Amino acid sequence: MRKPNLGLILAIAFVTTACGSRPSVKVKAGPRPSPDDIARRGDPGPAGVPYFGPVIGDYAATGVMREDKRTDIPRLLASLKAMGARDYMHLVWAKPVQAEGWEDFKRLASECQTAGIRLWLYLVPPSEPPAPEPFGADYPRWAAECAAVAKEYPCVAGICIDDFNGNTELFTPAYCRRMMVPAREISPKLALLAVNYFGYYGSMAAHVREGAIDGVIFPYFYPQRNHSDTESLLPQIETFRRWLDEQAARGEIVRRIPLIVMIYATKHSQSSDAPGPAFVRRGLEIGLEATGKGLADGVVTYCLPKDRPEFIAAVAAVYKKIK
Repeated sequence: MRKPNLGLILAIAFVTTACGSRPSVKVKAGPRPSPDDIARRGDPGPAGVPYFGPVIGDYAATGVMREDKRTDIPRLLASLKAMGARDYMHLVWAKPVQAEGWEDFKRLASECQTAGIRLWLYLVPPSEPPAPEPFGADYPRWAAECAAVAKEYPCVAGICIDDFNGNTELFTPAYCRRMMVPAREISPKLALLAVNYFGYYGSMAAHVREGAIDGVIFPYFYPQRNHSDTESLLPQIETFRRWLDEQAARGEIVRRIPLIVMIYATKHSQSSDAPGPAFVRRGLEIGLEATGKGLADGVVTYCLPKDRPEFIAAVAAVYKKIK
């Protein structure tokens, strides 16, 4: 099976679409978590990072990019407000897909702090060239620079590494600690999230057991490889949750590893169909139902076309019901 290539998808998405931390959020969906689960959520993670869930988010500036490949920050923030998002994961990449993504991230930190939106730095790995600008493949430097921004703007919650499952030769547990230990001397609450597809998570078993990552983003696509089937989502969440819990137990980690469900709103290169608003809405609903059951820790949309009102409305129909 070919390794997922989110870089190709994003390049297509940007071309075709115009190419605050809130830890007290309560998700009212499904049965209440057990007392033991609530206790695990309240404990600090292996590296002392506080629990940051649930995530109610959006990812990438799809549909709100200017002609010069910079993020139109006012339009982005207006879209996030319209859909009711409380987290935003900002992709930082490089030309020709994007220009000055890091500068836009720093500008967003100030704006998100004011708006009460939690901000995440989302970086491409070496398998998705070109390397993110301006620090390239020096991920410890990225972590230190992100921590410096987080120290000034506490809405900055952490770093996400795309396609983590295919890049663990670089991102070993030791390398992750090399990234985050010095960064947390600057900003102690900075989290590291790994992006891993269902069925590809074996490569990060050691990371979970050793407490080298603080959470997982799970993009829903494999093995069904379409954007119409939502029936497989909850069983996959349940299986992924069991696997994470088993690995954490082997490492004697008390607090469970957060699992964030990512729902495609832009076509995967290996899919024969494209996601519509109904698929996005139902996927988010299932992810939040799983969150209410203690199986997941929130949801995030993947490349939502923020220039299309029907997609904004689909997300708002879910997010704005959350108390």
